Amino acid sequence: MLSPVNHTQQGFNKAQFEELCAWIDEHIQEQIGWSELMQESGFDHLSIQSSFAKYKATTPMTWIRKRREDFKSVRNQSGPTVKFNSFLAK
Repeated sequence: MLSPVNHTQQGFNKAQFEELCAWIDEHIQEQIGWSELMQESGFDHLSIQSSFAKYKATTPMTWIRKRREDFKSVRNQSGPTVKFNSFLAK
């Protein structure tokens, strides 16, 4: 779990946000909702939402849906042995 430090004043920093995004990618085939995001990050709903607006210019749930579509697309093109994290480097 990420360790928020006074997140009401500072919000997510870029490293914390990227860590949450990596966790999402690792768990993309599982159900991910607000509860899971808050539990994993240690941040509240508004901090997560504002961080996605700041760093991704979208909502968390829209980004997760898009990542699932990307994952399915990559898997369909390359077969089941492709690791999704390698897709992130693009």
